[in-house]
Amino acid sequence: MAAFLVVGGIGLALLLVALLFGEVLDGLLPHVELEGGGGLFSTEVVGSFLAAFGFTAALLDGSVGGAVAALGGIGAGVLMAAGALALSRSLLNMRTDPTPRTRDLVGSVGVIVTGVPDHGLGEVVVSHRGNRVKLNARADAPLASGTNVVVVDVTSPTSVVVTESGFETLGGI
Repeated sequence: MAAFLVVGGIGLALLLVALLFGEVLDGLLPHVELEGGGGLFSTEVVGSFLAAFGFTAALLDGSVGGAVAALGGIGAGVLMAAGALALSRSLLNMRTDPTPRTRDLVGSVGVIVTGVPDHGLGEVVVSHRGNRVKLNARADAPLASGTNVVVVDVTSPTSVVVTESGFETLGGI
């Protein structure tokens, strides 16, 4: 029973180390690919197997004997490892929103906050995917502060070309 508890404790410690410090088995054996991060031999899968095996076998050891307890522990370990593998793979493969890029601002609406003089720069606040972005703005004609505009071109990561939108209000941008 003590040996099973030690194995369970090692598995639990491995899970705790993985939680706090990340993948610890990666690079342990340089010539063996362990498929770190969602792989069959990743830290979370191995730790889950060892913890479930050790603690389940320790619970069963007093009532059914060592060999049967070990088989029960293996069964529980395989189930827990499969669950950890499925969970880690689903987390690694979940869809995320694309990274916002400045070039995606074309067509976004905004409001001039610092007037755009003739052949000069002003400032515009643009709403893009729920975020307010303040950028330098150029226009073909002078635009006064408070003018509603649409971005027609992106000239740099911090500068856009705008034109008057013709909209009455943009709802508090």
